[in-house]
Formats: sequence, structure tokens, C-alpha cells
Amino acid sequence: MSSGAETVIVGGGIWGLSTAFHLAERGAGPVRVLERNSEVAAETTPRAAGLVGQVRSSAAMCRAVRYALDLLSGFGERSGHDPGLRRPGSLLVALTPERMAAYEGLLERAGASGVEAAFVSRGEMERLCPGLDIARLEGGCYITGDGYVDPGRCARAYAAAAGDLGVRIDCSAEVTGLDVEGGAVRGVRTAGETVPADRVVLTAGPWSSRLLRRFGADELPLQTIRHQRARTAAAGISAGHPVVRVTEVSCYVRPERGGYLYGFFEPEPHLVDFDDLPEGFSTSDLDEPRGTIAEAADRLAPLFPSLPGLEVAEYSQGVTAFAPDGGYLLGPVPAVEGLYVASACAALGIAGSAAVGRWLAAWVIDGDPGEDLAEFGLGRFGERGRDPEWVRRESRDFYATYYNVR
Repeated sequence: MSSGAETVIVGGGIWGLSTAFHLAERGAGPVRVLERNSEVAAETTPRAAGLVGQVRSSAAMCRAVRYALDLLSGFGERSGHDPGLRRPGSLLVALTPERMAAYEGLLERAGASGVEAAFVSRGEMERLCPGLDIARLEGGCYITGDGYVDPGRCARAYAAAAGDLGVRIDCSAEVTGLDVEGGAVRGVRTAGETVPADRVVLTAGPWSSRLLRRFGADELPLQTIRHQRARTAAAGISAGHPVVRVTEVSCYVRPERGGYLYGFFEPEPHLVDFDDLPEGFSTSDLDEPRGTIAEAADRLAPLFPSLPGLEVAEYSQGVTAFAPDGGYLLGPVPAVEGLYVASACAALGIAGSAAVGRWLAAWVIDGDPGEDLAEFGLGRFGERGRDPEWVRRESRDFYATYYNVR
């Protein structure tokens, strides 16, 4: 890494802010974040559910979540900025014997990864979740140490800690282009200035692919999909209530402000084509997802009979980007030296934010992320990744079956 120009991060969501923190912590030199909105973490980040679950199908993601829990557990004391992590555990419930059998394999994977998880009795489920109708359940398993964060609060904690370490964060700074000389990055253009930079990290979420096209690089093999959640009014739900995943109906529930926060993965997901959207599109332009949330409440009603009667205090509409296999898209952009990208959070952006920031910082500083991340490589799909119909179909299908036991 050269020592003159700045390292510029394009996109001030949770991935960009984590990257800024990790770069500054490692003494990377001048670091600047450019965010097009008037404040950081204003687009997809605050619309996430913030779930942090330890049992993943990928060893790299298991390590990523473990790192997130380790970092965030002590982040407030270490930096003075509390990310708001809570770890009440998670309960995966089963409606059928087939799903209980599938959870056997999940518990084996948990044990192999050093995660404490076990089947629990009906009495224990009732104690953990007083509003849960256990009569409708075949059973369930509890994962100790799982949790959630308030995504916006966590992102702002990264931002504040990065600022304390000297990172400059410029809001209302929309990037319009990239200066490239001899195939290498030399600067980033905004409406007001050109920022000299020899390393640029693009963490603009679903906007990343369109920006890459503007930079003269290949677009990413991803599909943007609408995803939404809701929060009910306060109903005496304890903050110690675990995250509950009802995987057979693709729903999740967790406590939030004394009520329930819940959402689900639609079997017929609504795809979002950014080429059909205006240049200044924001997630706040989306309609409130009342119909989708009503369907989620109907799916959850047999197990949480009080939920449909609770007032919805907040609808949250957002978008998330999926690669065809549900894995991240991370790494150097082959056509432009000094340009790195991280996208396709696949509804696992908050849990992975700490590791993504650490990996990107290591790539920028050391030229290597520090571990084998081939499963997240930009070119891993080969020629299929250039077929938009294939990318759209596979990404949609992965989202629609997100809670299948893989």
C-alpha cells in the first residue's frame, strides 16, 4: 500500500463504516468515507433485522459471526461507543417431525463449530417465549449466545470509533466517477471535488453494481430483492426473549422496544431492477409493505396468537442484494488496480459486517484478506455469472428458500 493519497470508501452503510474502522485501527493512513445521503447508515442498514446467528453452512461465515460477537461484545468498553448487542440466544422451532430430523444435522454442525446448541423441552420453550403456543410445535432447539443488534446503532458505533481514529466521513457526497490512469485508481470524483486516492473500496450495497458500470468495470452477478419487516407497539415482550426462527414458514421474530420485530422471506420474492429506477432512488421511496407484513403475521399467528392483534408501530421497507449461491461478493476488481468491492449481503449483512471490514482492510493494507475467501470471489460463477437470466433465477430461488435447512 502506498502512503500518499487517501483510501476512499464509497458508501457509508455498515460495511463501509466497519471497513473504515478496521483500516484506521490498523494505521492505514488517511481514510475518507463518501456517503451520498445526508447521514450515514441511511439506506439498507437500518432496515435490517440485525440478527446474529452462529450456525452457518459455511466455515468462513461461522468464523465471521464468531468474530462479530467477539468484537461487538467488548466494543463499547473498548471504543466508548456501544453497538447495542444483545445475546438472549435463538430458538429454532419445528412444526413437523421432518424438520426436527433436519435440525439433528444442524446441531451436529453447531457442535463441530464450537457452538453450544441443544434440543429443548416444551417447558423450556414456554419459559423462554411466554407468548409462544407450544401445543402446535413438534419441538425446537436453542442456540446459546445468538443475538441481535440495532443495525443503525451498530453502524453509528463503527462510524464514531472510526472518527475517533481520524477517519473523515463526508455525507451528501455522491460519487460521480473514478479517475483511472494506466489501469490503476488515482482518484474519486464527486460533484464538488476530485479526491486523490490510490485505494478505493466500494461498499454501496445494491448500488455497487451500477457504480461499477460507471467506473468502467464489469457489473456484479447479483439480483436486488425487496425485503421488509415490521415492529409492533409495546406489548410487554421482555428484552431477554430469544430470537425465534420458524423456518418452515420462513419467518423470524425477536423483541424490540417491548414489542415484536418480525418479517419473512417471501416464496415469490419481488425483484428490483435498478435500471428501471431513477438515478436518485432511495429505499425510502418504496411503499410500506402492508400486504407482505400481513402475510407474515398470518404465518406466525398459529404460534404467536397475540401478534396479529398488535398494532404495527413501524413498517420497514428495504432492498437486499443476493448472488446466485447466497454468498457475498468480495475482493479486488480485476480490471482496475486499487479498486475493491463488497456487495451481495444476502440478508446477512449485519452479522457479517465486522468480518467484511476486517477482510477488506487486510486486502487494502496487506494485499490479502488473511484467509481463503474463494467462496466469495467475484468471478466464481464463470460465464454463467454474465447471464442475467441465470443470475436472476438462481438469486431469486435462493432468497425464496432462505430458511431451508441446507
